[in-house]
Amino acid sequence: MDRLIVGDCLWRQVVRVLEEERPAPAAAQPLFAVFRESVDSGVFVGLATAHDIMRHPDWIFADLTGHRELLSVAPDSSARRALKMMDQHGLDALPVLEQQLFVGVVTRQSILGMLLQREHLLLMESRELKKMLDVKHQQIFSWSEKLAGSHEASRSLLRVLAHTSVQNDLLQTGIEALSKLLEARYGAIGILDESGALKHFVYTGVSPEQVQSIGPVPQGKGLLGVVIQENVSLRLDDMTKDPLSVGFPLHHPPMKTLLAVPISHHGRVYGRIYLCDKEDGEPFNKNDEELVFSFAHSLSLVLDNAREMEEIKQTRQSMDYMAHFDALTGLPNRTLLKDRTEQAISHAQRNGGMVGILFLDLDNFKMVNDTLGHTLGDVLLKKVADRISDCLRDGDTAARLGGDEFIVLLPDISDTQDAAKVAGKILESLMLPLDIDRHEVFVSISIGISIYPDNSKDMDGLLADADSAMYHAKKLGKNNYQFFTPEMNSSAQDYMKLEKHLRRALEQNELELYYQPQVDIETGLIIGVEALIRWFSPELGLVAPADFIPLAEETGLIVPIGDWILKTACTQARFWQQNGLPVRVAVNLSGRQFHRAQNQQQSRHPLLDAVLDALDETGLPPDLLELEITEGILMQHLDTTMEILNTLKNIGVRLSVDDFGTGYSSLSYLKRFPIDTLKIDKSFVNDISTDPSDKAIVAAITVMAQQLKLEVVAEGVETEAQLEFLRELRCHYVQGYYFSKPLPADEVLLLLQQGKYPWQWAGR
Repeated sequence: MDRLIVGDCLWRQVVRVLEEERPAPAAAQPLFAVFRESVDSGVFVGLATAHDIMRHPDWIFADLTGHRELLSVAPDSSARRALKMMDQHGLDALPVLEQQLFVGVVTRQSILGMLLQREHLLLMESRELKKMLDVKHQQIFSWSEKLAGSHEASRSLLRVLAHTSVQNDLLQTGIEALSKLLEARYGAIGILDESGALKHFVYTGVSPEQVQSIGPVPQGKGLLGVVIQENVSLRLDDMTKDPLSVGFPLHHPPMKTLLAVPISHHGRVYGRIYLCDKEDGEPFNKNDEELVFSFAHSLSLVLDNAREMEEIKQTRQSMDYMAHFDALTGLPNRTLLKDRTEQAISHAQRNGGMVGILFLDLDNFKMVNDTLGHTLGDVLLKKVADRISDCLRDGDTAARLGGDEFIVLLPDISDTQDAAKVAGKILESLMLPLDIDRHEVFVSISIGISIYPDNSKDMDGLLADADSAMYHAKKLGKNNYQFFTPEMNSSAQDYMKLEKHLRRALEQNELELYYQPQVDIETGLIIGVEALIRWFSPELGLVAPADFIPLAEETGLIVPIGDWILKTACTQARFWQQNGLPVRVAVNLSGRQFHRAQNQQQSRHPLLDAVLDALDETGLPPDLLELEITEGILMQHLDTTMEILNTLKNIGVRLSVDDFGTGYSSLSYLKRFPIDTLKIDKSFVNDISTDPSDKAIVAAITVMAQQLKLEVVAEGVETEAQLEFLRELRCHYVQGYYFSKPLPADEVLLLLQQGKYPWQWAGR
């Protein structure tokens, strides 16, 4: 019986009243539901009991309910929970609300009444079940007596039913024994397959010569079809008179009486048993039908057991497959890979051969997965698995360890270059784009190679060596393969150590923001600052951003770190503003932050949620926040990018293109996107005082920005000569060590309080 819920136990004697009403002096109703404005559509404010009225006879209902905390339960809450709340708060009744709407009242008495009613129903059901069991027991006892009192025929039937699977010879024994027991001239059993076609057909009383003359076995389109289709028994004294009888084929012996019973279990029909014409000429009686039906029922259990055994066999096969193969790609998993690797090593050991292990890891898969979404990410992994498999020989093995990590086992290679050839072939195969949901997706892969017996003597060692080589391949720019060398172990361990510490850095407050001023080139005023992250690890010391930012991107940690940077920078900018020093803060966005997938439960893109949360929680005006985005980020998924940028612009957030000139540098996208600022990359600023090409590039960017009414910030200004050149170009703002290195927030506060830098400015 289902659990008892509050909605099943509502108290019927509830009167709806308005809170300004006053109880009648002799109110008989024990409970009052009090509403504001309307008893039908008003706001429910509480319950008043007869006890409340007796204690305060002069109070209106608003007074009776106003001093009490409004506790309630939902209709689908358990009755047990409602009773527990009543006990905790000393109440005898609770209002039942669904989405703040009044449904009714539940009381101790109403719950007790429903429990008693359920107990009564259970008692009645138990009695009925006992009656049914008694009847069933009596039937079984009667059938057992009949079978026990029979001779060899009944024992033959029991021997058939003792088997756990069905075979033709067992069915043959069964129909012969059953026909002999009931003294029937003819009998047959037909068993159907899953599609309903005849699978087994055994008979008795008809000679092989007659069967040859009769032709095809009966398909059950007449009377026997009724037994199958409607799952009913038939007992006819003269079947030729039945309108469903289709007659007998030529050379078929004539038959008059019929007893046909379905072989079925829980509504599933497995086949039919039919008997014809008793030896004494009498029709089949009810007892005969019960006996055949009993045998058919028992036979159905055997058939059902056989079906279950087949399902168990298939389940075991499926479980064995799951234990050895990856569910997503169908490739061998670690268990099967271990078995095959050990065999390959044993064979190589006996024959003086070599074994190659390739450790493959997709480059930037987490970013691709966040962009595509996990469903399409799975499709990508399957297509990559197919590409890898297509590059291998019949005896090679491609396996998936999990995530985006694959292993290739190359048994019986004659030279290390055999492994290099396979690795090169895999890299080449992945140069072609993958078709994912009508999009061309480009992926690359980094491969590490280890060799038995040169590097390690067992699978774990070979995998560890290949893993180290793979990390080295990633450090060298990804999309390449590297053979293992002992020096790589130390490098890989350093990488994993750095990752472990980075995962804890955020929660242990090891990260800090520094700020580099952006200065108006004409006035010397600080118009903004760029937020730059610093990591001070107690164990590792100061870790350079160039060392941990790529790691954060690769592992996906850049998303929570980026959200922290955004919120921390907004908090600091809000503090400066509240102290009379409003200055905009620029925050860099990573590709992972910008293109992470949107969940179905999210109404907005995750980046928009992060920005709005930071602004709402800190109270920072949107125009004091500037988001810096690289050209590469802008050019990915143009439609989505345009939508996000327009939304940010409508909020009031400023948008800046970082490292301009190093990417696409296309005028077309500058016209399309709602950009406020271009930041000239410091690689162009470094040599503008000496390199004519850099001078021309910076001048072109500045003029173009002025034409498009965009602000320009030149990064990396370190000399007075660079500053003078930029001033001549009428560049708006500059940033670099010439003015200040990145500083902690308290030192930036001192600069802001000074108002402007203390040196001479031409435009002052």
